Amino acid sequence: MFPEKNAPTRVAAAMFEWSLLEQSSVVAAVVVSSSGRLLAANTLLSNLLCGGAPGDLVGKSLSDLLVDAADWKPWIAALRGGSSRSMTVCLRRSDGKPVVLRGEVTAISGGTNQERLLGVFVDMTEQQQLRRAMQRSARLEALGSLTSGVAHDFNNLLTVLVGNLSLIAEDLRDRPEQFAKLKAARDAAKRGSDLIRQLLAFARHQAIESDVIKPAKVVTNLAALLARALGSRVKLETDLGSSTSSVRGNVAQLESVIVNLAVNARDALDSGGKVVIGVHDVSLNEADARKYQLAGGNYVRVSVADNGAGIAPENLPRVFEPFFSTKGDRGGTGLGLSMVRAYATQFGGAASIRSVVGEGTTVTLLFPRCAESTEETAAKTMPLSTLPSGKEEVLLLTSEEGLRSTVGQILEVLGYSVSYSADAEETAMMLRARGFDLLIVDGAYAKMLSQLTRDTGGGRRCRVVQLTSGTEGAPPAAATKVLAKPFSLADLAQTVRAALDAPG
Repeated sequence: MFPEKNAPTRVAAAMFEWSLLEQSSVVAAVVVSSSGRLLAANTLLSNLLCGGAPGDLVGKSLSDLLVDAADWKPWIAALRGGSSRSMTVCLRRSDGKPVVLRGEVTAISGGTNQERLLGVFVDMTEQQQLRRAMQRSARLEALGSLTSGVAHDFNNLLTVLVGNLSLIAEDLRDRPEQFAKLKAARDAAKRGSDLIRQLLAFARHQAIESDVIKPAKVVTNLAALLARALGSRVKLETDLGSSTSSVRGNVAQLESVIVNLAVNARDALDSGGKVVIGVHDVSLNEADARKYQLAGGNYVRVSVADNGAGIAPENLPRVFEPFFSTKGDRGGTGLGLSMVRAYATQFGGAASIRSVVGEGTTVTLLFPRCAESTEETAAKTMPLSTLPSGKEEVLLLTSEEGLRSTVGQILEVLGYSVSYSADAEETAMMLRARGFDLLIVDGAYAKMLSQLTRDTGGGRRCRVVQLTSGTEGAPPAAATKVLAKPFSLADLAQTVRAALDAPG
């Protein structure tokens, strides 16, 4: 077939070159007709694309192998110009995965005016993957640095917001409707901090705190909110089976995961459709569990399914990669599904996706079941009069005026005698002069705690509560208790009392 026996000298040269390339283990080579039909392929190219004999590729159209059909244009240009062209080309393997090749395409004559192209390439797939991995790592590091920088100030603002909403709510306990509205606003502000924590965890700057939660209950509580978010053209259904099982996780983060998946499903429904959120108890044998890289056992399966456009097969292997998005012009950071997987794996589970173009997509999360009972959170909204209080002297150190004022008001309402300081030097002088029972210090001063509490007046040992945004690292040994911002009245009251009552 290639080349013809009676071709001119140029063809004889091509024949000699092809004989060297045919069994090469270094370069991938192909001969293509002017119409884009493969006339010959060497062993290495065949192994890269289909793992078979070179003849398996002969007769195929190059356009069917190209990931981007526009990559055929440089080949045409080389053919028309009768010249050579350097290029990078991405071909699709038989399993849908891409192969990146870098090399040169040369126009040659096949005799009797039959123009053909000889392509000689080296496999750049691993180098390309390494480059993308390095780029993702750099972008994740940048995301982590940005989030870490924002977290402190953002959580201070939310602490002021949550604290003042809680104080106002105390005056509205006899007015249920207004109290419920304020509580909803406070919970929304708290969720903002949970989102920051999720970003910090994703960027490996902070571990997500875990509780025992019931996924079915989380979905039930979210249903009304999701129905509004998805809009009237999308029908939302929940399929909770009879699941009452608990898992280790974080309520706010699981809510964020479910909302993220539901919004993705909505975006796939251009003309309307259906989104189904399911929660079921399942038992996996060892063989089934291995598909998810899990051990056999009992799990809770959370799934979000739509009957939308589906995802192209070549994109499915990459959907969980950070910064990879299938939304194109519709936007999308490419972080949503990667954060979903990060959440699932952090709690010992797994995430998977199944999609068929034209039929829809299902994202499934598996979480190990646990036997522990869930803790009620009624204490978070207990009346202020029922919370732990005291008469001790407390010194509050923070340079944030709003935070200082809000936390101070709460402590005074709880009965404590509160003094204020805006810098470390003033704090040290106040501690030496009279001593305090408790020092509450913002995380920015955490590294100075040992020095600040080394010499306290009045012969009293000063206990310490550190307020943290989650970016300060491990608390110093001098910290008796740590309290994450933003916090509720109950969180602050209980932490302060626990620090003051700690033995030693």
